[in-house]
Amino acid sequence: MKASVCLTLGAVGLVFVAFLLPTSASAMVISTTTLHVSICGDSLVNEGEECDVPGETGQYSTTIVGRQCGTDCLYGPYCGDGILQTIFDEECDDANNVSGDFCAADCTVENVGGGGGGGGGGGSGGGGRDSPLGDTQVTIQGKAFPNASVRILVDGDQVGTVRTNARGEFLFNTATDPGTTSFGFWAEDSSGTRSLTVNTTFDVTQGAVTNLNGILIPPTIRATNTQINPGTPITLSGQTMPNVAVEVRLDPGSRTLTTTSDGFGNWSIVVDTNTLTPREYTAKPRFIATTGTARTESPYGTALTLFVGVEGRATSNADLNRDGKVNLIDFSILVFWWGTAGGSSNPPADINKNGNVGLEDFSILLFNWTG
Repeated sequence: MKASVCLTLGAVGLVFVAFLLPTSASAMVISTTTLHVSICGDSLVNEGEECDVPGETGQYSTTIVGRQCGTDCLYGPYCGDGILQTIFDEECDDANNVSGDFCAADCTVENVGGGGGGGGGGGSGGGGRDSPLGDTQVTIQGKAFPNASVRILVDGDQVGTVRTNARGEFLFNTATDPGTTSFGFWAEDSSGTRSLTVNTTFDVTQGAVTNLNGILIPPTIRATNTQINPGTPITLSGQTMPNVAVEVRLDPGSRTLTTTSDGFGNWSIVVDTNTLTPREYTAKPRFIATTGTARTESPYGTALTLFVGVEGRATSNADLNRDGKVNLIDFSILVFWWGTAGGSSNPPADINKNGNVGLEDFSILLFNWTG
């Protein structure tokens, strides 16, 4: 028999421990334990590290090429990391050091292609501007999971994706029409579990950059089993920001379970069902990040339905944004993907998993409608 355990720590080295367990005169079982330890400062980029350069302090860099490795083996801030850092006088940061794309190589806002119209001769001309109106843009900054793709939707249409860094932070720039606009954001964690879709509506100012900060995508959640006999423990798990507190609210009863995510944002909680009355429950997570006296709380995420000691049906696949309900938001998502085919992977609104979004999916959504 061989057992193997892999642990990532922040100090020492790679350790192998082997010992023999005698079972009989003619047989012997060999048990091996392997500890994998990531060392920050050994000049090797190990799992969980972005870089490893002894002597560098992670100070701010004005370019991607000149970025410095910090003492935690993560890159320090730099112009081009896709994160707006006003403390270093950045006006924008579109994850590159290229000019001509509304955000210059030095992370200052530029007016591309503007040129105002000139006017031809003679005549009085009327009422023009001395300088052209700038482009109408939105800069979005938020937090999700480490190294995840965040989908950006504008008025229900997906306009792009952005990759988070190792701390789960993201920044996205987009040009859009002025006026009242609805934005949506969702991400998929490293295990393929989709987050709740976070929605917000605000006014976009014409000819200016509108900054949207503080988008917080709540943790994902899944369970080892959603149909449980009383007394059988349930393991809830998911992914969120690294090294933050995670609260799971269990209803009815408003019971709160707490844990802390690891350096990769993974979290898990074991629920003791001996203390639960047989019935249907919902569990939904949020993260709480504390820096000094500042406290940041995400909204609650997807409501996962648990059946303890009772028969029930898990949340329908028709709940496309995983908020525990099937309503107009799910209908809007279905309409967005209507008529699409997934090829090698099903579209997100393919409820019956036949590779297409059509009438069958619409019928399933109506059958499971909760309002």
